[in-house]
Amino acid sequence: MASAPDYDVIIVGGGPVGLMLGNLLGKKNLNTLLIEKTAAPPAESMAIGVTPPSLDLFQALGLDDVLVNRGIRVELAKVHEGRQLAGELSFQSLDNPHPYILAVPQATTINVLEENLLRYGSVTLCRKTSLIEIEQTEKMVTAKVKKTGATEFKQVTASFLVGCDGHSSVVRDLAGIKLTGEKEYPVCFLMADFADNSGLGDEAHLFFSRHGSVESFPLPKGQRRWIIQTDHLINSPDKALLIRDVQRRTGYALKGSKCFSESMFRTRRFVCQSYHSDRVALCGDAAHVMSPVGGQGMNTGFADAEFLAEALFKHFSNSEDFQALFEEYDHLRRLAFTVAATRAERGMWVGTRRGSLASVLRLFLVKVLLGPIFNKSLPAYFAMLTIPYRSLSSLDNDQH
Repeated sequence: MASAPDYDVIIVGGGPVGLMLGNLLGKKNLNTLLIEKTAAPPAESMAIGVTPPSLDLFQALGLDDVLVNRGIRVELAKVHEGRQLAGELSFQSLDNPHPYILAVPQATTINVLEENLLRYGSVTLCRKTSLIEIEQTEKMVTAKVKKTGATEFKQVTASFLVGCDGHSSVVRDLAGIKLTGEKEYPVCFLMADFADNSGLGDEAHLFFSRHGSVESFPLPKGQRRWIIQTDHLINSPDKALLIRDVQRRTGYALKGSKCFSESMFRTRRFVCQSYHSDRVALCGDAAHVMSPVGGQGMNTGFADAEFLAEALFKHFSNSEDFQALFEEYDHLRRLAFTVAATRAERGMWVGTRRGSLASVLRLFLVKVLLGPIFNKSLPAYFAMLTIPYRSLSSLDNDQH
């Protein structure tokens, strides 16, 4: 007779999505091992926007106030074409307990989720631990893992293993899950966080122009993030280029302001052919990647975690067929990803068109969209409150 697995679930990847899944499984009292290859959370932050559906999820964990108190509530976004204000978008009218986008560093989000794991005796977090190999049987998954600096491997078993290990997922590769719809966009960005001397307060500002786009978002501790569109992927961050282009495109001077971090990135899109392979499932960027425009990627991953945690709980509590549950998870979250990724792609296309004609046409479009006819429906659109299957609570409405 085969021995019982060591854990109910092994999560690979201790980023925001893996930690969210760990918290959700801990709340459901599932015996969970979370492994993460790094020694500590990252100091720098990529994603900074947490949308209302995700804040609702933090609320379910009792963490929304903790996170909100460490971030900035963005209740108003202003859109410019060149130096001209084209329109405004207010989130204050949203029919949600959190009528704003929360600007909070990803590192802070990770810390809040990791600190909360201590509440759950059923969850074990092991840092400096890498996944080397997986083997599946009809009843369980065996994972070969290795501690940083160790000479020997260790084998652990679980009923299920979930890859939350990002766009270059080791779990995805080991499970033999292929990608589909791969697309690399011809758009690159350079971003940096500066001490905020702009006077823009807690507002988000989007500057479009014939020269390229600039996005600007408030951050805690008196900082502001600036993101510029570049001609190509720069080999190393170029602070001088960012300072020059921000002033050229927006009129705001960053020279002399302290720079806390800088990085560059290109944009791409893909989705897995399947979100699972037998007892191995994928979540977040391991399953899909979209354009970062609109800040939907991490939030889509949070919703993946909510749906997958519920599927796993149904299996363990009611002995429901996990294959059917994983198929439903794949179906619903694939639909949600497709809508979110397409919206991000369209938004990026409109915002990054260069040249005088594109600038004139975009100004007209933005004024129409942010005018009295459409303005009432747009806040929910950009707050991800109109994404189908965005949360478990939206299921009934979305299925009718």
